[in-house]
Amino acid sequence: MKTYGEADNVWHWTVNSRYIILWSPDGKAILTFETKALWTSKPGNIRIRRRWAWDFISESSRSRVNALIPQMTDKTQVTIPTTDPHTAIVMTLKNVSPWHAEVTIGSTNEDMKRLHVGFRTPTTEHWQGFGEHSHTIMPPARFDTWIEEGPVGLGPLSPWLRFTGRVPIPKGPYPSYATLPLWLSSAGYSAWFENSELLRWHIRWSLRMVEAWTNTLTLHVVVGNSPLQVLERQSSVLQRAALPPDWIFGPWNDSVRGQTRAATIASLLRRERIPSSAIWIEDWMGSWEDSRRFWMRPLSHQVDAALYPDFPSLSSDLHRTGFRLLGYFCPEITQGSALYQSALDEGLLVKDRNGDPVVIDVLGIEHGEVDFTHPKAEKWIHQHWFQPAYDQGFDGWMADFGEYLPTNAVLYDGSHGWQRHNQWPLLWQKVNRSFWDQNRPTGDYTFFVRSAALGSQHVAPILWGGDSDTDFDPADGLPTVIPQVLSAQLAGFSYWATDIAGYMTFGLTRPSTKKLYIRWLQLASLLPVMRTHHGTARPRNWHWDRDLETRSIYTRYARLHTALFPFWHHLSRLAATRGYPLIRALFLEFPQDPVAWIVDQEFLVGDRLLVAPVVKPQGSRHRVYIPSGHWRYWWSQRIDTGPGWIHLDVPLDQLPLWIRVGYPLPIFEGIPLDNGHPEGIVDSLADIDQGPGVDLRQATQHLTIYLVGNLDSPNIFLPGGGCLELSFNDKLTFKDHPGWPVAQTADHLPQEFGMGWRTKLAPGAQSRYCSSSQGTLNMITSPDSIERYYAIRWIPAPPDVQGG
Repeated sequence: MKTYGEADNVWHWTVNSRYIILWSPDGKAILTFETKALWTSKPGNIRIRRRWAWDFISESSRSRVNALIPQMTDKTQVTIPTTDPHTAIVMTLKNVSPWHAEVTIGSTNEDMKRLHVGFRTPTTEHWQGFGEHSHTIMPPARFDTWIEEGPVGLGPLSPWLRFTGRVPIPKGPYPSYATLPLWLSSAGYSAWFENSELLRWHIRWSLRMVEAWTNTLTLHVVVGNSPLQVLERQSSVLQRAALPPDWIFGPWNDSVRGQTRAATIASLLRRERIPSSAIWIEDWMGSWEDSRRFWMRPLSHQVDAALYPDFPSLSSDLHRTGFRLLGYFCPEITQGSALYQSALDEGLLVKDRNGDPVVIDVLGIEHGEVDFTHPKAEKWIHQHWFQPAYDQGFDGWMADFGEYLPTNAVLYDGSHGWQRHNQWPLLWQKVNRSFWDQNRPTGDYTFFVRSAALGSQHVAPILWGGDSDTDFDPADGLPTVIPQVLSAQLAGFSYWATDIAGYMTFGLTRPSTKKLYIRWLQLASLLPVMRTHHGTARPRNWHWDRDLETRSIYTRYARLHTALFPFWHHLSRLAATRGYPLIRALFLEFPQDPVAWIVDQEFLVGDRLLVAPVVKPQGSRHRVYIPSGHWRYWWSQRIDTGPGWIHLDVPLDQLPLWIRVGYPLPIFEGIPLDNGHPEGIVDSLADIDQGPGVDLRQATQHLTIYLVGNLDSPNIFLPGGGCLELSFNDKLTFKDHPGWPVAQTADHLPQEFGMGWRTKLAPGAQSRYCSSSQGTLNMITSPDSIERYYAIRWIPAPPDVQGG
């Protein structure tokens, strides 16, 4: 065995006849390349079939060149001769930092456009991530890094066909709008290929292989002492998402089918004190509806004056009453529309090999696509699409699609659709980002996307999970949401959303039901962005205002989501400064627990809320894994201790939710009423200049900390700036504070905490709160914080449960 670099305390290789091993500077074997799984070849006969929204890509008649015994060239390079004397595979190592290595793998023969690499791993090693996926990738698995529509279920037939391997259709469980060649390993590292070409993965238990449709791969490897440190370092290389505007953390409500409908929804939300910070009008450019279906059409990128006769007036009214206004765009444009003809005349449309504009079918209507490689395309989109919409009063929009670039496209810059396909979402998102950065350099905007490439995580503010089916089907319904958000967060998509109750009712899928709506709503209320959607079967789908019970439950979870704004803010600061996910898989906090690496229907919000939504239709008996430590149930005084499984009876109106003992939770409880009670409601995280409701400016003056047991986690980033430092000692230091009674509206807040204590603190001030049963809690505000009231609701844990 030959070794270079070990004595120098740098990244280095170990080479023998079977393996090429990459070692970190601290002496850990990180990646083991298997020589027998290393080969290259010339391209074969390629066949591409386009079925619906998916590309079926196959290749035949290839002549493979296998690797022989590797030879160490020097400290940074390994050369592997092959069975072809004119071809060798060269692996070059670059020491970027003590925790970051870059490995280039390439063929010396430029005609060899295929490269196959295999990694030997222990069978117990977990690989998580690969971008956003609706099904957790577990061995054995085959999938492509090829951006396209996600999988689809077959409604009531899915359970019967699941074991045939034909469901989900049409390509199995792993197609994705946001598939990325990036994974996090339980062995203490993350890795990613920076290539955008097609990659074909074959993940076995101990041999993990990838075939790249290129002759050169660039692999980055980052190590750390914990999964969170790995993600912190990974995000420092790939760049982190910027802090979003505060209002994105308030619920968003959709409205379609006209100006009157939007005004009515906004008025109802404020009148009933149902929190909402944004109204999303998807069909501002037009829509069609009958008794069964709703469709967006045409995609003209111009306001539909019949549906919205005075859009500026609607926008002005919404802004005054505390709503931000969101719309819709996509890179496709309907043939025959005025702007299609304009783009055609200026040569801005994507063309095929014959020089004709490509035709993209969206829901049965033919469209063209703007060519982002054309030097005039961005300015034209800004001028003809975005600026008129901005002038109407939009604060952001859905930037839909991005995955439909045909492989036979020939682009203005000479590249082909084959080469640009996996880059296309990022190019589309950069066009959106540049417009908003020019018009609102303060960052007071958002746009949300469904497709993504490497780089999208810091360009696109929000990712959402795409067109889920409106059912409980594990193929593409509610059970796919948590795997999506958990995998997306590992790739750096901090701000993520789902369409409440799904979007697509097509084929055998049925419209959303009341039970589905409520269970989906509960899950969505504990995601960073909570947003409703009407779906394609809008006339038949269940909605939040369909009956009084649904409206009541929706109101509770909209209030819960909004009350958590101080915690969302704290987590967003951690995401911006350290790259920590807001939504965390259990293994990020409990990496030594093997069960935590396979649980994919629960999640943590930060490090202190455990969420286990009900994602199945049958009954109310629910099985939940409780990770290590003590956890207090949100809805009662119950405390569960892990690690271990429990069974829980969960009524329809209840989300299984726990607070981690010892971890302070900052919450908004509204403003004080004349009777001394906090009101318990915050209506909007945008400014309300007219009409009823409490907005963020008012709510920020009052902050409540919930704490069970002794303090384990000390600091909290504060809304308005600065941080609160908390410390604990078990000595009693008596100091009287005014009492803080239970909120008047409290059914969404942690239950049975009782009376709290309240004090006012200026920036840089200190106060103590004493509990005769526990000790003293010290609070110190940073000099850059604002003056506000702080309330503490601190209850003891049982005698045998102190701290987390």
